[in-house]
Amino acid sequence: MRLLILALAVATAHLAVAGKDDAEARKKLVGIWKGRVDEGATGHLLKITASAITGRKDGRQDLGAGTFKLDLTTKPWRMDATRTKGPQKGQTYLGIYSLEGDTLKWCVSLPGSARPTELATKDAQFLLILKRQKEKAKQVKEASAEASVSSRS
Repeated sequence: MRLLILALAVATAHLAVAGKDDAEARKKLVGIWKGRVDEGATGHLLKITASAITGRKDGRQDLGAGTFKLDLTTKPWRMDATRTKGPQKGQTYLGIYSLEGDTLKWCVSLPGSARPTELATKDAQFLLILKRQKEKAKQVKEASAEASVSSRS
């Protein structure tokens, strides 16, 4: 019986630490990010809140909106996004990411394709290289509000 209690205590502690790590990682991702696809298109803008991502290209083209999940137990870290609106609603994009200072590298596979294993543009995956934008508090609030509305759609 003591062994069972000890096992449950260890498992619960592990989940608490994982939850805290996830919350801290999400907090580091919150913001407005600008960049490009490595070896490809430019003009990408992502707005990330603690629970959602919205994207635009060249200020006009809607790249979609969705929620995301993190997995920090693997290297490289995983970030998967699921669309929450439009004709592709429900599609999941498997990805990996790295965050170094104000540079976010997020490599995403096309729906139905295998998860990327390296941060590179090739085959059915693309690597976004994004820089955190210095923003005013108002812009952050707008990004959070927009993502919140998009995630409810």
